[in-house]
Amino acid sequence: MWPYIAIIIMIVLSAFFSGSEIAFNTSNKLRLKKSAEAGEKTAAMAYKTSENFTTTALSTILIGNNLVNLGASAITTVITVNLLLALGLGEKSDTLASLIATTIMTVIILIFGEIIPKILGKQHADTVVRWVAYPIRILTIILYPVIFLIMLPVNLLRRLWGRDNDGELPTVTEEELSSIIDTVEEEGVIDEDKGELLQSTLTFKDTTVEEIMTPRIDLVSIDINDSPEVIEETIENSRFSRIPVYEDSIDDIIGVLYLNHYYKNEVHENKAALRDILIPPCFIHKTMRLPAALNVLREKQTHLAIVIDEFGGTLGIVTMEDILEELVGDIWDESDEVVDMITKTGESTYEVNGDMNIDDLFEYFDISSKGFECDYSTVGGWAIEALDANPHIGDTFSYKSLIAVVSGMDDMRVTKVTVLVKPPEQEDEDED
Repeated sequence: MWPYIAIIIMIVLSAFFSGSEIAFNTSNKLRLKKSAEAGEKTAAMAYKTSENFTTTALSTILIGNNLVNLGASAITTVITVNLLLALGLGEKSDTLASLIATTIMTVIILIFGEIIPKILGKQHADTVVRWVAYPIRILTIILYPVIFLIMLPVNLLRRLWGRDNDGELPTVTEEELSSIIDTVEEEGVIDEDKGELLQSTLTFKDTTVEEIMTPRIDLVSIDINDSPEVIEETIENSRFSRIPVYEDSIDDIIGVLYLNHYYKNEVHENKAALRDILIPPCFIHKTMRLPAALNVLREKQTHLAIVIDEFGGTLGIVTMEDILEELVGDIWDESDEVVDMITKTGESTYEVNGDMNIDDLFEYFDISSKGFECDYSTVGGWAIEALDANPHIGDTFSYKSLIAVVSGMDDMRVTKVTVLVKPPEQEDEDED
């Protein structure tokens, strides 16, 4: 009777160790940490264990699991031998018993000691780790001498691989955090707008001003040597309250004109006075990240910066509003022109603005950009790079399920692209 009870106990322990392992690997450490800070003792122990899981707790679980599995197999073999001897299979009993015991225990342990507990452990990870944290801690103390000996070669290999300290690794990586945001959005915990805002904060620090600037070709600017009539006409036709001013060349910007200063000082007919009211320009390099650019604008107490390349030439401008829109989305006012970046023109065809961001295009069509490389950030720039030649209307390029046709040009600039979305079955055939 006792051998059978021992086998049941060992299968239960096997399930305990297997469920514990998967639970610690999949539990939400941020939630555990928050519960621990709120004073929950089991959560505190679970969080402490998960912090050092790969160094001590995992060794405890693996050692314990192997011991109980071996013990269960050994006891089953003894029981089987006795049964076979009772049946009169004396000489063959040992070999046959080992075969039968191994087969039976493999199936039982696989189902009840591995598959079922791991499924349950993953589904209820945050609860399971609270239940098992203290028992695992006690077993770790008991098995410490064995764990110490096992960890000696492990630590040596870790040093050789340059991973001497797991404690330096972040609790959650940026990719995991992005995945968490997607998950809670899909589950309805947060709405789509909040999800997009959170995702924006993750990409904000990696975005450069070149990716969001108004390009040089679209700039509204004033040459200070122009006639008063031309300057006045430019100002009246502009919807902007701040206009860059250059002298002879757009690469030589000498200041920024604030229209309220222009009208307040009545400098319509006086070029000298116009030069006097210009605000000194703020220059930032195209590779500057948005957080740094935002700090520069704050320090300079200005809302507009000139984006330059490595040679000091003007590439475009970026405003405080442009930067903030990367976090909170479009900020509209009465002077903004509504420009549709993408318009559906047919069942599976779309007209795309050449200035649309490539990442936004892929997000719109739910296409992964993993592995995609392009030196440009806009669809128009992508067309130029993909064609590897001066583009012309009618030129075609493709990526995954998208077939793109250049449909609009302004000199050498791609202004419009018609996109055809291939059906899934056609995409599979093309890949074959």
